[in-house]
Amino acid sequence: MELDTVDNTWHTADETGYQNPDDYDPTADDDENDPTIGDEDPTLDPDEDDESAVADIDTDSEDDEGSKVEPMYGSVVEWAEDFFTQVIRRRLGAGGGEGGLAWDERWWLYPEVAGRLTALWYAWEEARVSDKASAMSSWWIHHLEPHLRVILDGETGPMAHAKPDGSFSGWPALPLQPVPAELLTAIVED
Repeated sequence: MELDTVDNTWHTADETGYQNPDDYDPTADDDENDPTIGDEDPTLDPDEDDESAVADIDTDSEDDEGSKVEPMYGSVVEWAEDFFTQVIRRRLGAGGGEGGLAWDERWWLYPEVAGRLTALWYAWEEARVSDKASAMSSWWIHHLEPHLRVILDGETGPMAHAKPDGSFSGWPALPLQPVPAELLTAIVED
């Protein structure tokens, strides 16, 4: 995995520039919600047009040293073993659906947990190389905490019924019926 450090933007709710989040209109054009539109934005070069900015992005080559950063951890497994399970410490419940926080040391058996930990690892690596001083704090608040609430939920989480004897390794996949061909064709054509 290589992380691109050319785009150093870190998107979080607290960095939107809005004084009141209720002012955000999800049905509005992006320009209407952008607090910098209509105001002078010191980060924008008034002499640079949109086409040259796109050209600058397109011409970045993978050979540019310094534009790519190697991740600290080589895989989500390495990150989970060396960082996540060593840093995240919670009082776990009885498990087996008996409440409290649930964790199964065989986390890799649960596709949802593996997927969430992979997403957390990618976001952690991005925050680690960010130039923003608040990037790691944002990772804790905006990435880790919401995922952790789901992963460790002892009532409805993916490992809620984990048992020490290993007899539970996750719920079955959600039931699924294939999309009817005529509906699929209509979706593709729209």
